[in-house]
Amino acid sequence: MLSGAVFAAEAARATTHVIIVVMDGARWSETFGEPTRQYIPHLATELAPQGVLFTGFKNDGPTYTNAGHTAMATGIYQEINNNGLEYPQNPSIFQRYLAVSKAPVTDAWVITTKDKLQILTDCQDPQWQHTHVCSSDCGIGGKGIGAGYREDAETLAKVTELLATHHPHLVLVNFKQPDAAGHANNWPGYLQGIRDSDAAIGAIWGFVQKDAVYAGHTALFITDDHGRHLDGIHDGFVSHGDDCTGCRHIMLLALGPEFGHGVVTAKHRGLIDIAVTAASLLGFALPGSPGEVMSELFAGG
Repeated sequence: MLSGAVFAAEAARATTHVIIVVMDGARWSETFGEPTRQYIPHLATELAPQGVLFTGFKNDGPTYTNAGHTAMATGIYQEINNNGLEYPQNPSIFQRYLAVSKAPVTDAWVITTKDKLQILTDCQDPQWQHTHVCSSDCGIGGKGIGAGYREDAETLAKVTELLATHHPHLVLVNFKQPDAAGHANNWPGYLQGIRDSDAAIGAIWGFVQKDAVYAGHTALFITDDHGRHLDGIHDGFVSHGDDCTGCRHIMLLALGPEFGHGVVTAKHRGLIDIAVTAASLLGFALPGSPGEVMSELFAGG
């Protein structure tokens, strides 16, 4: 664990805030892999020119919701119960950030449509369990595990409210609809879920750019927790969870004051690299993570 003095020194860099936004369960083939990118107009035409797009980004671990989010929150892939009945084995970037920064719990947030993702606030490691637990607003009423899923529009409203109120330095956001509609075998709903998530992410970045605290100091990572089966594999877009290309190949678009603009890289990166890079930007490390800082993000290499 790094000292508060080290954290203070690192905080002098241009990036002081990190937001991770997850479009749950969208396939690469309907996001940046779709030739016209018609379902993600905000990401493709407004945000991508401002950041770095990874075309070889993967979930290299279990390809379901809680496992994917755990990977990007802890920097370690693990098998985990997908119903919110099991906490990650390892401490998250939220816990480590709060421990190093000595900031109040409202300085780190997990804000998710899916109630079960409140698991990201804690872990099973005896040295970290129930300590440095960040703030959360997950599921219906923001009540967390057992509350049920809410609508993504409610989550977006909560995101802008909590960002404006607390200006947290570290945030993870989840929008459920592509995944929810996919599981319902609702192809039009799945595509609309991608469009709606795209618009919500555009709104978050628009808010960041206009906010005096966040503007010019915020890194935004936009990704998926997993994809879906490709057509012809099992039941196609309805499900996910194996190691097929459709489940593993996902998007990552990253924007920030230290990142390149309009850059496209085919370098293979994965969800655990988001955690390690976010930690590095905020001045602390993730011991035990095999992930790496994504050096290709930074302008000038």
